[in-house]
Amino acid sequence: MCRKQMAEKKENIITHSMYSGLILGGLLVVRDFFSLIVFNNSAFMVLLLSIVGFVIPFFCIFHFTKKFDKEVLKGTISYANALSYGFYMFFFGAMIIALFSFIYFQYINPDYLAQQGDIFMNLLKQLNVPEETMKKYEDLLKNTETPTAANAAISGLWSFTFLGFMICLFTSLFFRKRKSNAETND
Repeated sequence: MCRKQMAEKKENIITHSMYSGLILGGLLVVRDFFSLIVFNNSAFMVLLLSIVGFVIPFFCIFHFTKKFDKEVLKGTISYANALSYGFYMFFFGAMIIALFSFIYFQYINPDYLAQQGDIFMNLLKQLNVPEETMKKYEDLLKNTETPTAANAAISGLWSFTFLGFMICLFTSLFFRKRKSNAETND
């Protein structure tokens, strides 16, 4: 494959993964919106939205990678192509989620991050965690600095991108095309 074809393929991967990353990020922002703002006190809805948040990335990686393979690569996707496409898709999706997180933590609910320690301690009480363990967590939380909105957004950006890469290491195996005997003999 010549350099021009390789550059075009890379451009196609990035261009198409931007679009699919926008969809992925948008779907997860909608899920986060409902989870943080609408249903934040309903245990059932939080559980349901957690499951939805687990399913969305897998649906997007399978749907959009197959679509990219069919429409752009004409059914010739390799493991490396599927891996890079998925990585870029998760990276661009993570950018959308990080932007939403920053806006939410900075402007919509600036006290959200500071309240998480109290919420965690209340959860431990509800679970009847032993008092000595509760004291250790309480001391740990007192000595831990509350992250800023920017820190939380950047942390989410890198962690979601890394999670996506790990998922794609596995899922890309399902997309690679094996060479037929006729192709390997040429």
